[in-house]
Amino acid sequence: MKPAQALISREIRPVAAALFMLGACACFAFNSVFVRLATDADLHPFVAAFFRNLFSFAILFAMTVGRSGIGVLRPKRLDLLTVRGTLNGASMLAWFYAVPLLPLNDLTALGFTAPLWATVLAVLLLGEVVRWRRWAATLIGFAGVVVILQPGFGEVHWASGLVLFSSAMWALTVIVVRRLTFIERPETILLYQALMMSIIALIPSLFVWTWPSGEVWIWLGSLGILGAAAHAFHVRAYSLQEVAALQPLDFARLPIIAVAAWAIFGEVPSPAVWIGALIVFSAGTYISHREAQLARRAKAQAAADTEASAG
Repeated sequence: MKPAQALISREIRPVAAALFMLGACACFAFNSVFVRLATDADLHPFVAAFFRNLFSFAILFAMTVGRSGIGVLRPKRLDLLTVRGTLNGASMLAWFYAVPLLPLNDLTALGFTAPLWATVLAVLLLGEVVRWRRWAATLIGFAGVVVILQPGFGEVHWASGLVLFSSAMWALTVIVVRRLTFIERPETILLYQALMMSIIALIPSLFVWTWPSGEVWIWLGSLGILGAAAHAFHVRAYSLQEVAALQPLDFARLPIIAVAAWAIFGEVPSPAVWIGALIVFSAGTYISHREAQLARRAKAQAAADTEASAG
């Protein structure tokens, strides 16, 4: 039998974690802006995704190996890193493909469904028992999706399904990342993520390849910087605080993207988008907090049982 992997101890720092999370929100929001700028210049979204991750990998490699040494390239759980990279790659490709097709506000609002998908996938894939409160919150959250899409009041763009798929894959990614932060160094997680996502994006890009030109290189370089910063902030935030405590801050993405989309593309979100996003986000936040409560109770019960058996 293999020896158990040593878990990395984590220091809880709420203020620092909140700042990292807000930084990640801003970077993720502007990531969509630069994808739109690149694809508006006739660059295929898959090619944009490849260069974004290639540049991110180059930046992260230079920063982390220069600071921490070559040891960050030796992972403890390559299997989990591969799973994480594959899931995140699928999520990214679906998201990038949807960016030129949907208003950025709608795109962002639908992206808040990740915690809802986490509940559904926990039941389907892990056999987890979900009580009525979380099911009620999940159904309310998906009702918020209906408010955003407004079926029957206008044509629902098929790319909305891509965003929902992307969010489902992201939900699985967060679960894997949470486990990885106890095992791998944040630098190792980031490097392997960028490397694997570059490879995953390259494969479909070869079928639609065109070289970027002119100012598109600026957008792609910006994407690389934003991508490296966003994932670095994200992983760092989750290493310093519980997911449930950070979840409410994720809503900051919507006002950030609303201002950027209005200033750059003249997009104005409808009241339905704000209302639906608030419903989806509130439901997701409740689910995250409920899961955290149950996890704490289970941990306390396990500790009590251990103490009782020892006594």
